[in-house]
Amino acid sequence: MLSVTSLNDILKSFYIDVVAKQINSGASPLYDMIEKSSVTVSGKNAIVPVYYGISGGIETTRDDGASLPEANPCLRATLEVPLRNVYGVIDISDKALRVNKNSAEGVIDVLGTEIQAMVNSARHTLNRMLWTNGNGKVGTVTDLTGHTSRLKYPMDSTRLLTPGMVVDIYRGSTAIHKAIRISDVDHDQKMVYFTAMIPTSAPLEAGDELYAYNSFSDELHGIPYLFDNSSDSYFGASKSKSSGVRGTERSLGGVLTTEAMQDFLDLLETRSDSTPDLIVCDKKLRRDYIQYLQANRTNIDYLNLDGGFRTLSYNGIPLYGEKCCPEGEMYFLNTDNIKMVQLADWEWLEGNNGTILNRLDDKAGYQAVLVKYANYVATVPSSLGRLYGITTA
Repeated sequence: MLSVTSLNDILKSFYIDVVAKQINSGASPLYDMIEKSSVTVSGKNAIVPVYYGISGGIETTRDDGASLPEANPCLRATLEVPLRNVYGVIDISDKALRVNKNSAEGVIDVLGTEIQAMVNSARHTLNRMLWTNGNGKVGTVTDLTGHTSRLKYPMDSTRLLTPGMVVDIYRGSTAIHKAIRISDVDHDQKMVYFTAMIPTSAPLEAGDELYAYNSFSDELHGIPYLFDNSSDSYFGASKSKSSGVRGTERSLGGVLTTEAMQDFLDLLETRSDSTPDLIVCDKKLRRDYIQYLQANRTNIDYLNLDGGFRTLSYNGIPLYGEKCCPEGEMYFLNTDNIKMVQLADWEWLEGNNGTILNRLDDKAGYQAVLVKYANYVATVPSSLGRLYGITTA
């Protein structure tokens, strides 16, 4: 018979490596390509140096005894990246353990099912945060004229919403509703459905914002954070004073063409002295790109990437349609220069006595918590490009 002590040993010795490997891959081509690495930590921040430009120590001299060049180092900035707390929680009821107390396979099946659900949720959430600026916002309520339902609401975008997600609803900086669970999402009509009605005592208004539960201004900083022009700071470094910590971006203000893509690609390569190895856009923009190629009778090339992903190709560079990517934007990325910095890889959060499965207070069940302290950062910000303001068909 498997006891709680036996399950603790299984979680510690077997599941941790399997779970970490599964969470760290399979969400998207970009997420798979990002290196997950430990870094120097000061306090609660990861210290990430950024080098840009060239050194001043390379030059030619005359052969008549001229002085050697001075060893001027590359330009440098230091990023102080806050390590966010990322948790994955599984619950197992006491009933499930008792029903299967004489069946080791039954207990393992129950445990495996809960862990797989947590793995899938972690992949989704980490990939979603890769395409936000760290504030936790996942959508905004739009015009409610003529709207009477308190179970469903129109949204400006549903790309970051999914059934089962728990959200907080804010009006400005004030939370008006906490822990509201989403039951369904209509991506075609841009509607979100809740599992319970919004109380009449605190109705929603146009402009109210949905945030991931307990994550207001406290999520991982994804790629859009680099291009957030509401602030001059990128992890404490000034983008206006240090050009090397500023991403490369341009507003197209029109429909996407291969000429516009190549022009921006040339700018990115000139500014960063590197070539992107992945292009990412939203799925609608990817469809528009395919239609553009078909209209111009251009061959459509495809590539197969690691992880089983099949993508389009532009000049030999994979072009991937990502559901969480901001709409009307295309990102040209050098994935070697995007990191998930972390204190360590996934670990079980252990109790005082070293246990992983701990009994829930006042509940007939047990809980295990997986934890990672991490964040996303661009180590060569200028090598990341954003082409925005693209008009879609």
